[in-house]
Parts: sequence; C-alpha cells; structure tokens
Amino acid sequence: MTLAGFLTLTRQHVGTLLLAVLMAAGAAAGLALVLPASYTAEAVAYLRVTVPIPADDNTDAYYAATQMAPLKVDAVMPVFTSEAVAQRVVDSLDLDSTAPKVARSLTAFHEDDAVTVRVSARAESADDARRIADEVVRQTDTELSELEGGSYPIEIVLMTSAALAEVERTPSLTAFVAAGLIAGLAFGYAWVLLRELMDNSVRGSEDVRNATRMPFLGGIPKAKALDNGVVDVVPELEEPLRDLRTNVSAALGRVPGRVLVVASPHAGDGRSTIAVGLARVLAALGQRVVVVEGDLRHPSLSLAFRCSSESAGLAHLLGGRAELDQVLVHTRVERLAFIPAGECPPNPSELLASTRMAALLETLAGTCTVIVDTPPVDRFTDAAVLARRADRVLMVACAGRTTAEELNDAIKAVERGGGSILGVALNRLPVGWRTKRPLGGTFGSGVREEPKPAEIGGEAGARQRSASTSSMSSPMPS
Repeated sequence: MTLAGFLTLTRQHVGTLLLAVLMAAGAAAGLALVLPASYTAEAVAYLRVTVPIPADDNTDAYYAATQMAPLKVDAVMPVFTSEAVAQRVVDSLDLDSTAPKVARSLTAFHEDDAVTVRVSARAESADDARRIADEVVRQTDTELSELEGGSYPIEIVLMTSAALAEVERTPSLTAFVAAGLIAGLAFGYAWVLLRELMDNSVRGSEDVRNATRMPFLGGIPKAKALDNGVVDVVPELEEPLRDLRTNVSAALGRVPGRVLVVASPHAGDGRSTIAVGLARVLAALGQRVVVVEGDLRHPSLSLAFRCSSESAGLAHLLGGRAELDQVLVHTRVERLAFIPAGECPPNPSELLASTRMAALLETLAGTCTVIVDTPPVDRFTDAAVLARRADRVLMVACAGRTTAEELNDAIKAVERGGGSILGVALNRLPVGWRTKRPLGGTFGSGVREEPKPAEIGGEAGARQRSASTSSMSSPMPS
C-alpha cells in the first residue's frame, strides 16, 4: 500500500479506527483498575563516615573519610534488604505482615563512587510504601550499630524522604492505557484492511464499468432529505439529478418509445428515490411524465408524492375495477402525474404481465415519458416481467453496499426476461476521496462479459406494445 492509499484508508474509516482505539483504551484502563494494585515508594539514604581527626592533620583525615565511604557502601548494601531490618520495620510500624514478606518487597541500589543508596519499598497502599521506605533507612542504621558496635564509623541518615517523591503504581494505569491505544489502533487498521480486501461493493463510476461493462449514467449523493420524500427540490441533489436526466435522455433518444423501468438488485438500494427524482427533473425540462408504481407488493411512493395510500391505483386498474382517469394523480409538480399501486393484490406478477398492463404503457407512452418503479430483482420476477414491456431498464445500485456480483446477477435476470439495460445509476454515491480504493486495483471476480448485440435489442417493448390494443382513456398531465 502506498502512503496515499494509507491516508485514504484512514480518512475513509476514521470512525471505525477511533472506536477501536477508544474501546481498547477503555478496556485497558478497566483492566488496570480491576487488577490488584501495589505501590512502590523510594527514599534516599546517605552514608556518613566519621574518622578520628588529629589536631594537626585535618586534610588527611578528610581524605581518608572520602576514600572509605564508597568502600563501605558495598559492604552495607545487603543490610538494607535483610530480614533483620524488615523485622525491625514490622515492629516499629506495627505492620500486619511478616519480616520475610517485607524483606522481599525491598530493593536497594547505589551507583558507583556514590555514597547514597536508593531504597524502594512495595506495599498495598501508597502511604504504607512511603512509611516503610523511610523506616528501612532508620532501622538499617540501628541494625549496623548493633552489628558493628558503638565505635562503627558509618552512620546512615535519611537524606530524601519517600514523602517527597512520587509513588509508582503497579499495574500502571498510564502504561496500560498507552498499550491499549496502540493495540486498539493496530486492531482497527487490521480490521479495516481486512474489510477493504473483502469489499467487492461498487462505489463509483469506475467500479460500475469494471464490474458490469455497462454505461454509468449518474449517481445521487447521500442526503438526509431523501427520507422525507423527493418530490420537493433538494438543493444538493439537483445537479446530480440533472446529470442523470441528461444521460438518460440521450440514451433513450436512440431507441423508439419512452417507457423506462427502474429496477435494483435489493430493497433499499434507492430505486424509488431515483425514479421519482428523475421524473421530477424531466418534468422541469418541459416533458410530460407519468410515474407508475409497479411495486404492487410493498408500495411506498405514495409517501414521496404525499397522497393517500388507500386510494385506487394500478392494481384496481389492471383488475378492471377502475379507469385510468380514476387512478391518475396530478401532483404538485407541473407536468408530472402519478399512478399509485393501490391495494396489494394476491397475484401481482400476473397483473403486471397482463395485456391490460401492456395497453396501459402503450397509452401512456403515446404522449408522455413513462417511468415504472418495480420490486427488487433478487426477490421477485416482477421487474423482469415489466422489463419486457419497456424500451430500456435503468438499474440502480447502492454505492458501498451492492456488490459487483449482485449487480451482475440483477442485470442478467432482467436480460434473461427479455429486458434491455440502459445503464447503471448509483444511489448514496460518496464524493471525492470516499470513492477511492486505498489498496488500488479493480474487481478480480464477478466481471461480466460484454453483452452481445442480440442480447440488448431495444425493440422488444415497442413491438409488444404495438401488438396490443387499448380502449382506455388517457387524461395525461398537461
């Protein structure tokens, strides 16, 4: 991976990385607080050597003392950590412990040519650790005096009390949290790298072309306003929708008829969002547009168009229980009409494959551009059935969720049913660096072969419509 790829990976997954780091640091801090803690305090002892000083030779006496002091330090070091001193400490401080245990908790250290000794004591509380460290220094002087007699020239005094130094906690909360941060960051990067390696989703135009060999017609960025319906103008979506309108209009202009089926591999891919948005911007261009809700199983467009979901709709029309003028809804958008699904029938596939549906599309296409919303391709055959009645099919995928294999399977299902794919549009399309693949490369599997001309003939829908007759009236949007 290049440095640019690493930076892109970090930017794309910064939320995941932060979560991993915070969780690991929190777990490490919790572990440090839960584990039994001990505290280590350090006191500094000074070895003072006293030698007889003749009245006429002060310089030689001082020199002898300075030479003797470093040599005596090595001799008295074992006394600091002896059990004898530890017993004196236990008795002096009235500790609830034993001399061997206290002796094991003591350490003493001195540097070469120095007359100071650093004495460390470990205890279950910071206060006890300080008291023990200081008392060890005092009791070591007492023990040496008894061992050597009153004329012993070495005196051990407390130079720096443990109360003046910081107490070290074990386990160290700071060390545990630092280790947790490092471990969390490492785990976070390992996780996002694994996800990146396994990710076969389509993210942008290059992915679509590499995975399907189909034209990329446009993409709609992620926007919160989509949740409230897309009949109203959403500023951040207008330019992407106009680009999609331009590409779709140019492609449809090369084939006869004006019936466009909008399909997608899965539910929630944004098929209905793009169908309604495209219809609105086509109407804004001056075209008369009718949106037909061909999803008779789980209709949802009534919310987008803000009309009653209980009114008569396509199911009533195809069942012979209503006329076209009774189900056609003129929306607030000029030149844009809508045919809702109506009630959910027990046989939606049969109704959509009926001659009434063919006649309806023939009637509407005579004066309008018809956009038909369909159920997801992966669950039902309705989209393939409607694709045979249309001139072209616009396949919609969800960027970052729909995989190349799923998109190819949906395209093949439509083509096996006799439909012809116009191109692919992406919903929730990321922008800028979010579309880049940090590891580079393209899809290694699921790449579709170039379709043969016979497989994408665009005349099927027009031929089927021309073979049907209709007596329906056509109150088209004006």
